[in-house]
Amino acid sequence: MGTRGIEYEVRDGAAYVILDRPAAGNRFTHEMAAAFVEACETAEDGDAGVVVVRGRGSTFCRGLAPGVDARELRKRRNPVEALAAVTKPVLAVVAGPAAGAGAELTLAADLRLATPRAVFRFSDVSAGRIPCFGATQRLPRIIGRTRALEILLLRAAVGAREAERLGLVSSVVAPSRLDHAVSRLVETLRGQGPLAVTLAKEAVGRAGDLPLGDGLRLEEDLYVLLQTTTDRREGVRSFLEKRRPRFRGR
Repeated sequence: MGTRGIEYEVRDGAAYVILDRPAAGNRFTHEMAAAFVEACETAEDGDAGVVVVRGRGSTFCRGLAPGVDARELRKRRNPVEALAAVTKPVLAVVAGPAAGAGAELTLAADLRLATPRAVFRFSDVSAGRIPCFGATQRLPRIIGRTRALEILLLRAAVGAREAERLGLVSSVVAPSRLDHAVSRLVETLRGQGPLAVTLAKEAVGRAGDLPLGDGLRLEEDLYVLLQTTTDRREGVRSFLEKRRPRFRGR
């Protein structure tokens, strides 16, 4: 994957998907998008419990490379939908500008960690464009309808501190502390029950699509399902024995 603009590695229980075209702003080519989709599928099928997406260098992703047609990319190998399809917890690490499809890619993650240099820039309606990789649907679910419209219709760009205030990012950390913050988040996520994390993510992910009553029934169904698992029994046993649980994901 490395020669196609994506670096993939597994370490410390996490799968790292790295956008690796720093000289080109980590912009997606068709080949790079295909490699990203493959990396997401590999991470989903692998043993790593967490997926981390980040950009090489001082930029997260400035969108699509020149000549890449967004509609064609969406139909063929859509990197945003591939990331959204991952059932494991996904962390986007945004250490610099995220623009266009790059900004929309961050919205497909579950958690977003940023540095003060991060800027989220969505397609500018003043140039006759609107987002086409899900921002009109995901952004309001994350920060609310009014704030999303304000960004998409009036400003298009959001700095790191405002993104934190709006709830678009979990926290903003200094560049010198970024790797440590990522490691701590990964360690915390890996310490949770993997089945419980997956089911909680599913329930929250479907919350915006269901009436409250249906969502509550889904939550109850998933809760009951979890009670039948080995991990749930291990959670109870470890609590009674006053030790850390040893979850096995089943």
